Amino acid sequence: MRTIIALQLMFLINTPNHIFCTGVGDTFGTCFGPLSRNRKFGYRLGKGETPEEIRDSMTEVAEGVDTSIALVKMIKERCKGYRLDLKYPILFGVAEIIEGNMKPLEGLQGLMSFPTRMENYDERF
Repeated sequence: MRTIIALQLMFLINTPNHIFCTGVGDTFGTCFGPLSRNRKFGYRLGKGETPEEIRDSMTEVAEGVDTSIALVKMIKERCKGYRLDLKYPILFGVAEIIEGNMKPLEGLQGLMSFPTRMENYDERF
């Protein structure tokens, strides 16, 4: 949720209605839906297939794959900050895995090592 809000603020979509109307339903559907192309892609990554192997064998497009890479590129261009991967750990981790720079298990271990803290949803990014 923090990432969705941060992206909305970055693109100047800051009304409370947008926070709950965009992204959340798709996020849940993508994560948990058995017919989700993004979920299938991630599942296969987790099983050890490479992104290239998965793309070559899929007959449908998993939109989240290219979207995650594009969002990371946009964040790097628009946000002039230090360690943006700490502000967007899931998004940056997914992009690193898809680009072949990190294994899924390494990404999970990295996320699980983050210290827990209170999140401020009103922060301007």
